[in-house]
Amino acid sequence: MGQLRAVKRGTALFIVAVAMLLGAGPAAAAPELTVKATGGIDGKAKEERAMPVVVEIRNDGDPFEGDLIVDFSNSYESGTAMAVGLKIGTGETETVRVTVDSPNSYSFSEQQFRFFDGGWKNGREIRYKGDRRPNVNFYYMETSFAVALAESADRLSGLQDLSFGTTPESEVIGPLGRDATLPADAAGWEAADLIIADDGFLAGLSKDDQEAIAGRIRAGATLLIGMTDDPADAGLFKGALPLEQQGRSELPPEALRESGTETAVPAFEVTLKEGAQSLGEWEGRVLAAFSEYGAGHIVQTAFSFGDEPLATAPETAGFIGVILSGIPGSTAAYTGMYGNPANDFVHLGQSATERFETFRIPVAAVILIVMFYIVLVGPVLYLVLKKRDRREQAWWIIPAAAFLISAGIFAYGAKDRLFHPQFRQAALFLSDGSGTLTGMYTGSVLTNRGGDLEVAASSPMTLSAAGGSAPFSGGSGSFGHAVAEQAPGGTLLTLRDMPFWSVRTVHGETRIADAGSLEADLTVSGGSLTGTLTNGFSFRLRDVSVWSGTSLIPLGDLEAGETLEIDAKVPGSVLFPAASMAGPTGGRYGNPDDGRAGNMVQAAGYALDGRRPALVGHTASPLAKVGLEGKPEYSSVSVIVQPFDPEIRLSGPFRIPSSAISGPVSPEHPDGYVEQYPDGELFLSPGTFLYEPSVPAVYAQPGIGWNSFKVSVSDGAGVSILNRSSGEFEELSAGTNELAPVADFIGQDGAFHFRIESSHDGGHSRLPEIELEGVASP
Repeated sequence: MGQLRAVKRGTALFIVAVAMLLGAGPAAAAPELTVKATGGIDGKAKEERAMPVVVEIRNDGDPFEGDLIVDFSNSYESGTAMAVGLKIGTGETETVRVTVDSPNSYSFSEQQFRFFDGGWKNGREIRYKGDRRPNVNFYYMETSFAVALAESADRLSGLQDLSFGTTPESEVIGPLGRDATLPADAAGWEAADLIIADDGFLAGLSKDDQEAIAGRIRAGATLLIGMTDDPADAGLFKGALPLEQQGRSELPPEALRESGTETAVPAFEVTLKEGAQSLGEWEGRVLAAFSEYGAGHIVQTAFSFGDEPLATAPETAGFIGVILSGIPGSTAAYTGMYGNPANDFVHLGQSATERFETFRIPVAAVILIVMFYIVLVGPVLYLVLKKRDRREQAWWIIPAAAFLISAGIFAYGAKDRLFHPQFRQAALFLSDGSGTLTGMYTGSVLTNRGGDLEVAASSPMTLSAAGGSAPFSGGSGSFGHAVAEQAPGGTLLTLRDMPFWSVRTVHGETRIADAGSLEADLTVSGGSLTGTLTNGFSFRLRDVSVWSGTSLIPLGDLEAGETLEIDAKVPGSVLFPAASMAGPTGGRYGNPDDGRAGNMVQAAGYALDGRRPALVGHTASPLAKVGLEGKPEYSSVSVIVQPFDPEIRLSGPFRIPSSAISGPVSPEHPDGYVEQYPDGELFLSPGTFLYEPSVPAVYAQPGIGWNSFKVSVSDGAGVSILNRSSGEFEELSAGTNELAPVADFIGQDGAFHFRIESSHDGGHSRLPEIELEGVASP
């Protein structure tokens, strides 16, 4: 008995020892990762705006080879985790730079980084020490961000209190030196409304860093740069600067008296380049100017604001703020919080691309099939079974025939969806007239099977999945919904665990160089639009139209390379700046039963410059090329919008609709706050605000006589208008007010001056609507 007990005890000890060895093996062979993570630009980010994330990983254990998952529970429009492949040896440190779409402080989870040894698809998740999420300070979306770049913080110290635009708050980040970690791509700069570059700083950056900044400027931000001896100091922006240097020449202190300087300022004699516009002059000398750069602007001063005496002048920030306020329609002249335009675009795209056609079988075919079935299971089946004396077999033949015919009908109607996934795409491209197309796209896939599905896009396209594992919970992230990873030449996106015959949507941005453009030689005179229009693209354009105000003037279809002679009537006798066509108006463009072209036109309303009419057309060519496994059936609609400057010859009577008269709203006091929406709706804090709309530039010229001026005012906020003759504001009543003489209220530049007083607790209101009628001398 004792011997048996000893054997059992020995066996138990052996089992325990083996278990301990087996348990210790994997633990001893595990990587030991420590994470340090930061987010935003210098630790600062905006709610719902893309931000850069830097993850520093140190490995003090065995070598790690696998994936880092950066998993944020973003907005509904962008539910995508990112996979980054890593190899970190023992004692090594690896730094990863990524950009996260639309993060917000309230959706941060307890752990937003994961590590999978062996890869995220088949490997095992391992634990790590350190930061579970990036350290970052979030600001509200209506805060304007200026990012200062300089070798020395002292050089831009005078701009620390810069306030630009009419936002309730401005934040100056930096100055950041060359040792700072800058966003790796244009999306990472999305929070920056203004980028200030000191002398020569841009030229010293890598090509990739310069391209990232350029992408942000093209998307709508402003670059502020001073004049230097060598234009090459501006890096890749040197060919786009608005000023041409003519040699050094000092400016006396009175030329820049708003800056508070009391000594002469080193400066340059300059001339405006073609297309540039002045932002300030002194005795005929240009002090600053801007040029357009995509949807953004480059502002250049004729002096270096980083040199003394401006670097330490007491009011340099205020002086530069005045210069920036002169940029028309830019982010420097803030017009309110529209939400996130990219998110609005995804909503519009999804609502059209997710509308897949239902099974369609011709009515005549259905009637023939039903008649065939009735005849088959009626007299034919009866006669056959009677002849063979097998009438008792009808009990199974009739339901079998019904099943086979139903299956045949289903297979006929669903044949495309059974054998191939379906992919419907909608894209919007803005043409700058130089041959480059910049656009956004959405694409919806209807699967023909279940499980994971891979979608691929080539650079420079971005690719994300709409929706998320738990869109509004803010806790589970997007790892279970979609995972994106960089592949050779682009992005590979895995849509995870798709049910059979389900729909998912992807979206992104892209830029196509050397794509072509529309070449317009058009003149408006006597209520007619005449001239020629050439399709310089390599594809057919359908429903080509002139976008004037909130209406479209149809011109027809244009084959690739075709030139069309134009002779069309113009409502209102003149072309107006293209304006947003939200709702049914925009939805009627293209095929209204499809909705993709119409929704893209509505989305384009958020990207217009508000100063020019535009040309618009659509094509079935898939300009945003997205690859999908499983030999999908593709269907694409791409809308192209190109602003243009027609020659306008005014003659005779005309009427300007309210949609063509617009301007900014700004608070009279620094603590005021306004949100201004494209449809004329306002959200105001308590207080008074100035509204300064102006007529299109073509009407602000000699020879124009004004006959009628009407202002419609909604209930709510109080509205008054400046009478320029008396110098007093006249209060307007709710409803339509007819004012005369018009010359007492309109300036020589075609501008009006309104004062809006919100209710004691603020709230929603609407802009006054203006209608003008006049006559132009021949």
